[in-house]
Amino acid sequence: MKVSIRTRLIVSYITVTVLSLGVLGVLFSSMLSDYLFTEQEKLLLSRGQAVVEIVKDVVQGRPLTFQARMVLENLSDFLQAHVWLVDRSGLVVATSSGSTEWEGLRLDAHEFSEVMNGTVVTRRGRSGRFKTPMVTVAVPITVGNQVLGALFMYTPVSAVTQTVDHVRRLVFAAALFALVVSNLVGLGLSRSITGPLRAMTDLAQEMTRGVFGRRVPVDTQDELGELGEAINLLAENLEKSLADLQEERDKFQSIVSGIDEGVIAASTEEQLLWINSQARELLRIGHIPLEKLKLDDLPVPLLDLFRKVSTTGQVEVLDVSPFPMVVLRAYGSPIRRRDELVGSVILLQDVSEARRLENMRRDFLANVTHELRTPLTSIRGFVEPLLDGTVSDEKTRERYLGIVRDEAPRLSRLIDDILDLAKLESGSMSIAFDLLDIRELVFRVQNVFGPQAANKGIDLRSEVTSPKEGEEILVLGDSDRLQQVLTNFLDNALRYTESGGVITVSVEASDTRVIVKVSDTGSGIDPEELPYVWERFYKADKSREKSKKGTGLGLAISRGIIENHGGEVFATSKPGEGATFGFVIPRAET
Repeated sequence: MKVSIRTRLIVSYITVTVLSLGVLGVLFSSMLSDYLFTEQEKLLLSRGQAVVEIVKDVVQGRPLTFQARMVLENLSDFLQAHVWLVDRSGLVVATSSGSTEWEGLRLDAHEFSEVMNGTVVTRRGRSGRFKTPMVTVAVPITVGNQVLGALFMYTPVSAVTQTVDHVRRLVFAAALFALVVSNLVGLGLSRSITGPLRAMTDLAQEMTRGVFGRRVPVDTQDELGELGEAINLLAENLEKSLADLQEERDKFQSIVSGIDEGVIAASTEEQLLWINSQARELLRIGHIPLEKLKLDDLPVPLLDLFRKVSTTGQVEVLDVSPFPMVVLRAYGSPIRRRDELVGSVILLQDVSEARRLENMRRDFLANVTHELRTPLTSIRGFVEPLLDGTVSDEKTRERYLGIVRDEAPRLSRLIDDILDLAKLESGSMSIAFDLLDIRELVFRVQNVFGPQAANKGIDLRSEVTSPKEGEEILVLGDSDRLQQVLTNFLDNALRYTESGGVITVSVEASDTRVIVKVSDTGSGIDPEELPYVWERFYKADKSREKSKKGTGLGLAISRGIIENHGGEVFATSKPGEGATFGFVIPRAET
């Protein structure tokens, strides 16, 4: 059960006040009672000693005089006491008017032996001869050095106890009043203490919730005021420190969010501490809510890397392939707090493209070497017999020279294509942009390839579609480079279209763009190979005869040229029904 400080203070005030007033009341009552009884005894003693001189004659055997009788009566009335005059034998020889029945009574030895020794005797308590407690004072009567008797005075204690009880009631009433006043004072004092403490507690609770804007009002210069100032200073420093930490955290988050690499941090207890969105995207775990994400949801190689770094405390590097065609390079580093290893962090880099480019570079070198070796080997193989005289037949010599003549242009085209591709990739290819009518470009290329198509028995057609019939279709581009693209498309179409087939060059224009397509009715391309036709040295049909093979660079060069014009290329095909290659470029504003 929770008991507040205010309640404990009030209970403490009440307890201290009650105990203090109780002890004071008991002590005061006891002291007052002793004082009143002592004063009563002194009064009895003083009056008794005065009476003794008058009643000496009675204890010497002389009769009680009227004067002595009146003294006893007055003393009895004044002191509200029973007065007995006793001789040395213990015989009551005279009494006050209210005690005449006791005359002639002989006291026991223990009742008067002490006073007969000349000692004044005082007693409090019950006496066997009276029903109520009495205060007894016995004064010896001496003549010379001889004790001849004693004067016994008995007064009830009720008079004293009534006075004491009345005083006790007054003290109790005063104590109640003091208790109420002290409680009211204690209540106010407790409020003055617990009020600031409650404000400090509220401020501390708000600080635990991250709210540091409030301050404790300081109205006193005592310890509570010093505590309030200290808490206010603490809140101010915490607010500043947390603001600095938040600023640093925001900077860190901005940096981590702004980089392309993924970042994952974990403790030595294998608790996930941090993971950025790039890491979740690279690992394809973005579908898992962040609050439910655990370290076990990561690929096993990364878990092993975390454990290895946490064990060795050294930087580790690992290449991970969590998915097909995806390669991630993971750099694992330990996290230390002072000299203690508290966790590890992994930086993930997607090196898939770098790997792909490296593979393409190797493939490119291998393909270039192969493509160059083929015509060079062919040329060398036919030139050597001509030079060493092995071939003497004129007809054979002419055939060999014809083959060399055919291979030399092929080698030249290959070198030209390689140079063009290198210029495109390095950005050094010169492109002269100018306004041109795409229709004229199509007709020019059609005229160039018309005779070749006729020789193969292929129908070469052109189609133009525009919102306004007969208008110019202007684009901003390099006429020679765009003609090179169309030449590549038509060369491929003629190469793979059989006699009797149809090749169609179409132009579709809208207000914002121009689409140019070259469609044929050839053998087409397998859907699996279609995405790769724009790659360097890629040849879709590896089973075709040598005469139908190109360099494998034409489409790659075409894509680069179109992209430099701000457009894009596309290709569609159905095996056995032909293929369509085309590009889209922006239409020039007129």
